[in-house]
Amino acid sequence: MWKTVFKKEMTDALRDRKTLILTVLIPLLTMLGLVFFYESMIADPGDETYTVAVNEKLPSDMNQMIKEVKHIQLETFEDPEQAVKDGEANAYLELPKDVEQKLQDQKSFVMKVHGYTTDDQSLVAVQMLQSLLEQYQNQVVEKRLADDQVSQSLIHPFEVQSIDVEEGEDVESGTTTMLLSVLLPMILITSVISGALPAALDIIAGEKDRNSIEALFLTPANRLQLLIGKWLAVSMFGIISGIVAIGMLLLSTLLFTEKLKQALNFGDEVWAIVGVMLVALIIFSFMVSIMELLISVASGSVKEAQSYMSMIITLGVIPMFFTMRTGASQLDTYYFAVPFLNIHALCKQMMFGIIDPMSIALTLGSTALVVVILFVVVRVMFMKEKWMLAK
Repeated sequence: MWKTVFKKEMTDALRDRKTLILTVLIPLLTMLGLVFFYESMIADPGDETYTVAVNEKLPSDMNQMIKEVKHIQLETFEDPEQAVKDGEANAYLELPKDVEQKLQDQKSFVMKVHGYTTDDQSLVAVQMLQSLLEQYQNQVVEKRLADDQVSQSLIHPFEVQSIDVEEGEDVESGTTTMLLSVLLPMILITSVISGALPAALDIIAGEKDRNSIEALFLTPANRLQLLIGKWLAVSMFGIISGIVAIGMLLLSTLLFTEKLKQALNFGDEVWAIVGVMLVALIIFSFMVSIMELLISVASGSVKEAQSYMSMIITLGVIPMFFTMRTGASQLDTYYFAVPFLNIHALCKQMMFGIIDPMSIALTLGSTALVVVILFVVVRVMFMKEKWMLAK
């Protein structure tokens, strides 16, 4: 009998245009927007040129060094600072008068780099200028030491090198993988919650609003069968929404990006990772749907239920801040035992190609345990008239 209830609820929900929009259309558009946004964040500057305003003639060797950088173009303005404010220049390099003479006389002076820290292009131009000026400063120091026949090791006794312990993982690829390891669980969680939400609101709280819940109890199906059928219908929309969102993320990343797709090279482990993520998605959808049904049962109307549903979204977002700065191989056991947090942690390990049976078992087991506990609670409430009859 629960199969009949499931088919009925699925048919009714699919007739609702709002359900289709939240389950399919919004995840598709969201994924496309996020993929292009994050790709633009990590993309190379390409042919982007930054205009730097100057107020004085640069020393010849400094001028030559800056000209060799293809992304920086030097220009002279009557009022360089105003040019930056008007957007005609991205940054302003303020030099003192007779700067070349001061260098020859070995006199100390100040160079000021002006820019907007709230503007991305200005910030990049300022950072590039600061890096170039540091290089030029080192060249001046080395030349003076050589003229005085002083060894450079006197002021540079050692060199510091940073080496990534992950063999074969360059910095750029690692950064991209880290970005996707944060983005993927957020997409999975929010898509499942939003996909199941319309059906969960309408399937019980909506029945109360329409005063049709009493007639539903007069059908041949008992209340347990009704609950199972409704729960599976809500879960199915969560699963579909999650699959559509993740599928669109992967497809758009592979087809339309260069940097992001570098993080999707899982080698021979790709199908194992896909299988684990699919099972985790299904169990997580069961948990979210029973949580939403709990709120729908406890609420007297759809409007009241909507005000409570934001708590579930908050539960899905908060764990991101706990896993964001933690390495995939440094996640403690409790990360995989706490609902919502375990999905973030598991996705992070999967993105870095780490397949740990203990972490997988703990994530799936703890989520399944929460599903069982919440199902028992919802079943008890579903059997009581004070929760189910319209108020």
